[in-house]
Amino acid sequence: MRYISAFFVFALLFFPAVAQCSEEAPKQIILNETGKSKVMPTSGSLSFSQVIIVLLKQDKGNPLTAQEAKDKLAEQVQNLTDTVKKNLQGSKSFTKDFDANVSFSPYYKRIDSNNSLVGYQVRASYSITVLDLKKAQDVTLAILKSGVEDVSPLYGQVDEASRRLCEKEALKEAVERGKERAEVMAMLMDSKLGGISRAVINSEGAPRMYMEKAAMASDSNMYELQASTCRVRVELVFSVQ
Repeated sequence: MRYISAFFVFALLFFPAVAQCSEEAPKQIILNETGKSKVMPTSGSLSFSQVIIVLLKQDKGNPLTAQEAKDKLAEQVQNLTDTVKKNLQGSKSFTKDFDANVSFSPYYKRIDSNNSLVGYQVRASYSITVLDLKKAQDVTLAILKSGVEDVSPLYGQVDEASRRLCEKEALKEAVERGKERAEVMAMLMDSKLGGISRAVINSEGAPRMYMEKAAMASDSNMYELQASTCRVRVELVFSVQ
């Protein structure tokens, strides 16, 4: 009985210490950091459109039917597309082929307080990719020469290789900033900072490109290309000794 009592006393003294050691979590520092980097666009896109109207009542000749008006609009759109392509002949090496996106709709005019159908209209919309941004102004001038009046600013685009390089630089910046902060925190803990035991890019902060519009410049070049920014958010876990 005496040996059994001694065992219980030993167990009461030993097992709490074991439990305390097993429950004590290793020291670590957890930080969330954001890094960003700049990248210049590698290509660009121009959008442009033209509205064409055909009236049912002609100055000379019989009024047009709805189908005749639509056929005439389709013909004019095709002529416009051919003209644009002809004026862009010299840019085939640095632009991609394009076609018109056509949308027809009735054209109304207010007559005697009523909206009356007087014709049909079509909006021909285009989008063209410029692979050599130094030629963007030449492409725009060729489009305007074709009779198109509505041309958008130049929107920059970044190819996959440049985007990944930008993300890599952004991630590197985030990790370097995290190491600096972790070293200060470890010093305040009277401990020595270890290595990174875990690094996770947060799903909500997945690398994304924030594209910027090209600005109109006052000099001879109508486009001023601006850099885009990629951002990476990462959770870093540092071990502490």
